[in-house]
Amino acid sequence: MADDILAQFRKTPSAASLSATPPKDTDEYVAFGTKDKVSRLRIRSAGDLTNAPGYNVLLNVVYDGRQGTHFMLVYTVLMVLVRGRNLQRLVFAIENGMADYIQEFDAARWQKPADASAPFIESIEVKVVEKGSEASEVEAARESGQQLQR
Repeated sequence: MADDILAQFRKTPSAASLSATPPKDTDEYVAFGTKDKVSRLRIRSAGDLTNAPGYNVLLNVVYDGRQGTHFMLVYTVLMVLVRGRNLQRLVFAIENGMADYIQEFDAARWQKPADASAPFIESIEVKVVEKGSEASEVEAARESGQQLQR
């Protein structure tokens, strides 16, 4: 039954595709991975838990343009600050919903990449927003002594 012409329409994969092994982690450090259509961005910090917020709750991507040294992801439930170098392609992938994961470099796990022009994430800081983004904006405006204009 190798020529199952209806296999592409089935919701459950056939037994042959169930026995396939999942992809292995690579031995070399890669700052990010891409896919054509991604619903969540897996954020892997070195030594910490992995966060996987959905692209549907991503409110803003703030970055430094051509420098490519840092960017911030503003979600409804958390904020993520990423620092590194050569991050322009990574920001482009996130803006277009194609970044599958980002990962912080861990010296205990990988050797430092030899390619100086490759994207490299030095640190990832994740801050959970407890009250929601609008409440945080109002609180930040009060702290800075400015009024939030609508």
